[in-house]
Amino acid sequence: MTDSGKNDPLPVKSKDGAERTARALIDSLASQYGLRVDDKTVDKEFYECFGRNHERATDGRFDLSYAVRAQIPGAEHGKALRPMRKKLEAEGYKILGYREEPSQALMDAKGGSDNLFISVDSYGRRNSNALVFSVETPCFLPPGVKQEQVSAPAPDADPVTPKDPRLALMAPTGPSRPDNPFG
Repeated sequence: MTDSGKNDPLPVKSKDGAERTARALIDSLASQYGLRVDDKTVDKEFYECFGRNHERATDGRFDLSYAVRAQIPGAEHGKALRPMRKKLEAEGYKILGYREEPSQALMDAKGGSDNLFISVDSYGRRNSNALVFSVETPCFLPPGVKQEQVSAPAPDADPVTPKDPRLALMAPTGPSRPDNPFG
């Protein structure tokens, strides 16, 4: 029986570690164009992780959404993305979206050693004087916590004819009907 990867080991990281990882990536990208992010604009939120099919565990797993702005004249937004893109590609990130205009910019990428999603884009409307850096982490398991195993779905198997011939008469014989809860 397979559980389709539901119970694959999660990466282990503390909330502080996840926040430091997100901020380090943002700071390294901003420095590629000589920018500094404004700590007063930090917006971070930790969330409980849910599985692909909305499975839920109670072992403390979490993901992080972290965003912060850096001031830069709107006319330089597109130009600022170029060195950031090179750095991300050099670190193994895959560029998922990229638009570079003098006063409007957008770059989305995913990857790196922690499989982070990073987005850098013009804040608000054209000619804004800020770039927004946002990072979404994958699901992390806190250190020292045993990972809860999420139940696998029931197997999709055809009914087996019982070994006792008397019980064979009770086994389903035709195709199951989806509207019949008994098969």
